Amino acid sequence: MIQKRGCDNQIVIPFLLEWFQQSISRQQQDEKHVSDKAKTTQKASTVKAPRALTEDEVRQYLVAHPAFFDHNKDLLALLKPERAPRADGIVDFQAVLLDRLQSEIAELSDVQGSLIHASRSNMTTQARIHDAVLALLEAESLDHLCHMVSQDWVDMLQVDSISICFEQGRNLPENSNIRRLSAGMVDDLLGIDQDATLRGDISANGDIFGPATPLIKAEALIRLPESDLTPAGLLAFGSRDEAFFTPGQGTELLRFLQAAFQARLIHFLD
Repeated sequence: MIQKRGCDNQIVIPFLLEWFQQSISRQQQDEKHVSDKAKTTQKASTVKAPRALTEDEVRQYLVAHPAFFDHNKDLLALLKPERAPRADGIVDFQAVLLDRLQSEIAELSDVQGSLIHASRSNMTTQARIHDAVLALLEAESLDHLCHMVSQDWVDMLQVDSISICFEQGRNLPENSNIRRLSAGMVDDLLGIDQDATLRGDISANGDIFGPATPLIKAEALIRLPESDLTPAGLLAFGSRDEAFFTPGQGTELLRFLQAAFQARLIHFLD
């Protein structure tokens, strides 16, 4: 038993020593972590908030940097100088002119922002039109072409509905994506001399947009001219946004789409 107990002591004592050493080491690390954290907190608490500049400091800076407003002209529009005291009946023309100048600067800034937005929007639209035309080149049949225009183009061009419409009177292959209109309807909708019309805030025509009619609040109707293989028709774009198409918008890009589509259509019909 004694020998066995001695053997046990030889095993247990080193184990306890190692355990105590590890415990002390962990305790020292914890104390160091707490100390470091306290120092960091104390240091952070001693950092002072930035002090506001005084009027005299601002004045000294502007005197030392006379070209400051030349490089920061937008700040001039924010200046609100006091009107000089005038005798009764005398107008302070300097203040009036300054007010007018500030108003013109603000208007020019708004116009500049609108032009930049319109330019970016136009570039985005052109990119979508180019993608739509390139997609036409991949069409392998008439069915594929009509499906691409009435289905795939909807996502590409960010509209809600696109319809391919042709008047009755000339045979066309049966296709679920081609809608048939009564004779003379294209001229009734566009006018005899018009190739396109854009309208907003409308009640859509069910003969054109079919099941999507209740959704459509704005439309762009582009003429598909009569040819040896096709009767007169329309390429109709519809949107739920009543301001998406308006009479003042250009139609060049939409007519380019129409021409590209009709060229591919005649290719498959010929």
